[in-house]
Amino acid sequence: MIKYNENDIEVAVSTQNLKSYDALIKKMNITSDCLIINQYDGTAPLNNKKVINKNEKGLSKSRNEAIKNAKNDIILIADDDVSYNDNYKEIVVDAYNKYPNADIICFYVKSNNNKRKTKKMFTGKVGYLRAMKIISCEISFKRTSIINNNLKFDENYGSGTKFNRGEEQIFLYEALKKGLKVLFINKQIGEVSQNDSIWFSKYDENFFYIQGQVFKRLSPKFYKLLIFQYAIRKYFLYHHSLSFKATISCMLKD
Repeated sequence: MIKYNENDIEVAVSTQNLKSYDALIKKMNITSDCLIINQYDGTAPLNNKKVINKNEKGLSKSRNEAIKNAKNDIILIADDDVSYNDNYKEIVVDAYNKYPNADIICFYVKSNNNKRKTKKMFTGKVGYLRAMKIISCEISFKRTSIINNNLKFDENYGSGTKFNRGEEQIFLYEALKKGLKVLFINKQIGEVSQNDSIWFSKYDENFFYIQGQVFKRLSPKFYKLLIFQYAIRKYFLYHHSLSFKATISCMLKD
């Protein structure tokens, strides 16, 4: 049985047009090893051995690049608006040593945006329903488990694509379908600002159309049930601009 230590952790950060490696590391309070995927457009790529520069767009492409090039076995997924707690390494290592059979472990990351709160769930197994409440910066995994099961982020979904969200839920669903063991640990490892939202502007027809496409990708068999429950849960957020029937219709469009 592998006994992990803090040197086994690597934070995989997705960012754009990075100006300073040191400034980003300080802002995010990263004290472990890290790998930064810097997607640049119209700016000079940053010269640093810990930075991979890609002249392209797409958050899922960035995540996959990190999976391919990371060196350590415990990978934490992160965006550049995350700030880690001082003890995040200890929490992560303790979890992987306590649950050696886990392939993916998700931790609580507090959102500082009250309009986009994260869910602090109880410690335990993650199934298909709980997976829908997890955001990408709460996900960590054993890189060997991901590589050995040929698991990737779907590059047709996520920021920078036509369907600009849902990539983390799709990733977790695919992991569950492949039989990987996914846990949520009720311990906070950091905070995320979520101030700038590329994927969300308002609850309109396009928002619900994309959400419907995400549900179809998640579950071709049960997507209608997912659409119906989502329309009910979110009713008081959108009912001023769209009717319940119109919302369902948007999500069912091909």
